[in-house]
Amino acid sequence: MKTRSVRTPGWLRDTAAVGSVVGWLLLAASCTGDVTGPDRERAERAAALGITSAELGDRIELIAHDSMGGRATPSPGLEMTAAYVVEQFRAFGLRPGGDQGYVQRFPIGAGVPFDAPNVIGWLEGSDPGLRGQYVVFSAHMDHLGIGTPVSGDSIYNGADDNASGTAAVLELAQAFAGLEPPPRRSLVFIAFSGEEVGLVGSRWYTDHPTIPLADIAANINLDMIGRNWTDAIVTSTSSSYLLQVAQEVASAQADLGLRVIEDPWPEQNLIRRSDQYAFVRYGIPGALFTSGLHGDYHQPSDEAETIDFEKTARVTRLLFHLGLRLASGDESPN
Repeated sequence: MKTRSVRTPGWLRDTAAVGSVVGWLLLAASCTGDVTGPDRERAERAAALGITSAELGDRIELIAHDSMGGRATPSPGLEMTAAYVVEQFRAFGLRPGGDQGYVQRFPIGAGVPFDAPNVIGWLEGSDPGLRGQYVVFSAHMDHLGIGTPVSGDSIYNGADDNASGTAAVLELAQAFAGLEPPPRRSLVFIAFSGEEVGLVGSRWYTDHPTIPLADIAANINLDMIGRNWTDAIVTSTSSSYLLQVAQEVASAQADLGLRVIEDPWPEQNLIRRSDQYAFVRYGIPGALFTSGLHGDYHQPSDEAETIDFEKTARVTRLLFHLGLRLASGDESPN
């Protein structure tokens, strides 16, 4: 089997410097009482720039490392991944959002003597009139585990599918947690298990929600965001409003060099193929963001070294700005 070393995590190398910049900007805003003007805008931009390709690369390499064994549902590697996400949510200062601290466990299926974890953390919004509404960011952390060898490799690491999305959710949680005050609406961050075996974890969550479904304004789901075009990201969404806002945000953040493309593969029925569908089936506006399929999809060759970390960082920054728009605007998509 392959082995690959894991670099010193970028969040240990870079967070202090970025946090210092954000902290000074937010201190200036609080001293002047200006939390919506230029100081706030600079602080939000600094938080976005704290999402780096090096840090995302570290997270993806860790989650997709051979030692995780492909993160099948269930497996020891999936539990290790869940423990890592819990550790990070706690370090960011997120509130626990599961029914067992940060964790919500769910049965995998009838007659199966195992369960699996979802990991949930949240930030309370700053507006007393809007903090009871929630914008949910999600990604699935599971993959296919260990299977039929291909060219001597039996570990289906799932770097793009979906260590890329999981790493991005962690980066988004860290960026939003650094803003003070936080956005007006509350933000929820979820790493689901069981996507690869029928969206089991996300379906369990929406069937057994830890916040009222009626209070969820939107779900932004990330699944495979690290490959293909360098200048575009695809969205498949149940909401024309979410599509419009995402495209407006991409235009406003032109320095990111990204277009938001409406689903060009309707025959694949993407809206039903990842965890956003668990929300959509309850009438909650949901959007999948993805860079699409490739030759390494569901193959052992879906390795960390195939990921375009620089693009993944730009996509994550774009979704940070989208989250700001959804969580801070007067209009709710729900």
